[in-house]
Amino acid sequence: MSKFQELLSMARYQPEQVKLLMLFTKANVENSHNDVNKGVIEPVMCVDKLPEELVDYATLCREADAINKEWDLVFITSIAANVEASLIDKSMKSMVSDVQTGQNTAMYVVLDREDNLVEMVGS
Repeated sequence: MSKFQELLSMARYQPEQVKLLMLFTKANVENSHNDVNKGVIEPVMCVDKLPEELVDYATLCREADAINKEWDLVFITSIAANVEASLIDKSMKSMVSDVQTGQNTAMYVVLDREDNLVEMVGS
């Protein structure tokens, strides 16, 4: 089972319905002589979806590519599905800020285009 499918399964079986908040980003990586890549991650686009609206990771990637192909990583978190749109917007803005500053990135599931988990390490 893929990492994304595991995430979808967990989201679908929460006691209360959740929405997944997804921030697609572009990674501008610097060449490094060790195993740790350094660089800047730039937000590209974001979306919120109910787990039931998502089929699989390949489909999500195709949908994202139809809008903008310039992304490398997707940051994912969840929020209660019944919250007001303004709270979803605020949460998305917090995600963008976290990614831009490198703060709180451990609270997100981060996947690359191949559905591999990516670990974010601060500088």
